[in-house]
Amino acid sequence: MSIISGFRTTLPLLFLSITIPVYAQSPSQSIEADSLASPIVEIPVKKRFARAATSLVLAELVPWSYSKFITHAEFSNISLKTIGHNLKLSSWAWDDDAFPTNQIDHPYHGSVFFNSFRTNGFTFWQSAPAALVGSYIWETAGENQAPSKNDIINTTFGGITIGESVHRLTKKILQTRRRGFRRYINETISLVINPTNGFRRIADGEWGKVPGLSEKLDSTVLLLEAESGIRKMNMRDDQANFGVYGRLKLIYGNPFENYKTPFGSFTFNAEVGQDDSSFVNSVNIVGAVNGWLLSTNSRNRHLMSITSNYDYINNQSFLFGGQSINLNLFSEFGLSSSTKVKTSIGMGPILVGAFGEKGIYNNRFYDYGAGGGYNANAEINVSDKFRFEAHYNGRWLGTLNGNTSSYFSQAISTEVEYTLSKEISFSTAPSLFLVQENYKNSEDVHKTIPGLKIGFKYRLAYD
Repeated sequence: MSIISGFRTTLPLLFLSITIPVYAQSPSQSIEADSLASPIVEIPVKKRFARAATSLVLAELVPWSYSKFITHAEFSNISLKTIGHNLKLSSWAWDDDAFPTNQIDHPYHGSVFFNSFRTNGFTFWQSAPAALVGSYIWETAGENQAPSKNDIINTTFGGITIGESVHRLTKKILQTRRRGFRRYINETISLVINPTNGFRRIADGEWGKVPGLSEKLDSTVLLLEAESGIRKMNMRDDQANFGVYGRLKLIYGNPFENYKTPFGSFTFNAEVGQDDSSFVNSVNIVGAVNGWLLSTNSRNRHLMSITSNYDYINNQSFLFGGQSINLNLFSEFGLSSSTKVKTSIGMGPILVGAFGEKGIYNNRFYDYGAGGGYNANAEINVSDKFRFEAHYNGRWLGTLNGNTSSYFSQAISTEVEYTLSKEISFSTAPSLFLVQENYKNSEDVHKTIPGLKIGFKYRLAYD
């Protein structure tokens, strides 16, 4: 039962936005090395509770009405009897929806609930409960099926992570003072990724209008990387060929700036490809919620930070989706005037995770679990000409619903990048996935999946 597939259709538009400069742009090297954004100041906006609540109700009614009267989906045939049944705590269960529905569509729906309040003057923390309330209403009154345990977690936590990311991204997109065609491209992209704010702008007569000269703008640096090339997801698969892929990376801010502001910095990664079973292969968001500066001097600095993380990986060799919270240590070292090193380590709970299995359970080809994750990352930058990156990510989950008893995965990847011009670079990135699926009543599964990407990057910085 698909609720909203908008987030999947958003990705091509985000790729399109890279090809049309929407801000005043600068070479990424100089911005990243020398510029610091001004502190993010949340300008007080009048709180409009009635409008926010109305927006949340519409976020429930619009997809339900579409399912009821357009697609005639069976789950939309609700009644007082089904609502009464779903209000009982004993009715909650694990659902059997498709993997993209549970891991992308529901979190995207949650972001609409969240932004119903965020775009109407409420703060991050004041808006967060809206994702939970919206999800609970949908699970109990929007469907005739049993309310879903996994949905309320995915919709709430995924909705908050996606919601605040698109809130800040759309504010950044719309603050440009360019007019004409580019202005309407910006408005359209913003409407798709943050429909609540888009319809608010239409209702308030702001659509197509540029900010006033006296309006304070967000000076946070936004780095954009658009990458394309060829890849092979599993080098051991002799039947598979190299295929074309595209990747988009957005880096908003810096962990060492605005670390007391929720999502004062965040990263967004999305990858698509024609060579795989699913067009959208991965989406990852990491947003800083709070931080504590440990030490800083002219060469080195260290920061402890809590991040909210959204993960979606769906390819022919590897499947994972989940919501997690990490405690991280970010460090930067200036080895010389031309050589800089960045490192990070982190760990924390995985609130709920979906992972592939070899069979079928509850009409699903994946199981649900909870556990913990940990990661380590390093980057060496030499004169903004040569970059080397290494990444490690481990996850362990105990099964809550499925044929498996536990799940363990490790992802190891490196990337070598050589800059050809201010905006263009060449990169190659080998990777290795190690997966262990432990089963209750059958033989365990061990997978070793080596991969390779070769591509070109187009990088711009916007302030």
